[in-house]
Amino acid sequence: GINAEYGKQWYQRRVRGVLNYYTNYYYKSNLSTIKMVRKILENFKVDDSKPVVVEKYDKVAVKNGIDDMLRKTFTEKYNVTETYRTRDTRLAICFIACCFSGFACLYDFLHPFPESKLVLGICSFSYFSITGLLYVWEWFVEKGTFFEGELNGAKVKLSSYIPRYSGNYTLTGESTIGSEVEEVNYTKCVSSWLTETGEILPGKIEQETDALYTNLFKTKAQ
Repeated sequence: GINAEYGKQWYQRRVRGVLNYYTNYYYKSNLSTIKMVRKILENFKVDDSKPVVVEKYDKVAVKNGIDDMLRKTFTEKYNVTETYRTRDTRLAICFIACCFSGFACLYDFLHPFPESKLVLGICSFSYFSITGLLYVWEWFVEKGTFFEGELNGAKVKLSSYIPRYSGNYTLTGESTIGSEVEEVNYTKCVSSWLTETGEILPGKIEQETDALYTNLFKTKAQ
């Protein structure tokens, strides 16, 4: 009886020791993983106090940098609430196309070719048709739109464009206040907002935003 009781206690201590070991191991492992993730997130955290520097010969980077500055000024200085209807519609179109593609792959896995050829044909046609619709949406509806917002019932939309082999930045702003639609369109060289090192000048961007905001909402001011 004594040996059996001792063996039972030894077994219980052994199990508790193993459980404590693995509990501490996985806790420390997860803790180190959490610390690593936090460090990575801190490295990728945007520091607004630092100047925005882009490659001035990369027109996509320059365009995105200026767009972001304009968006930031509209949302922070003028408290325009950003909306995402146009981009959400684009994502919905992409999602529908992916659903057709995924269903075709799943059906072909469950019912191998040639049994699945009709479904594959329908899904392929639907996928490429929706992809074509996506291009039409981007070319004729979005047209370079990078910001949409609302302010006290009024709607505003900003779009931009830099032609190939050109340094001219074209900004188009459109506001809708009730039945009144106001549009502002102007073109400037990107050097107006960049330094020689590629740093974007927030002061210059804010001046342009002030003028743009005034012109877009002058009907509301009246």
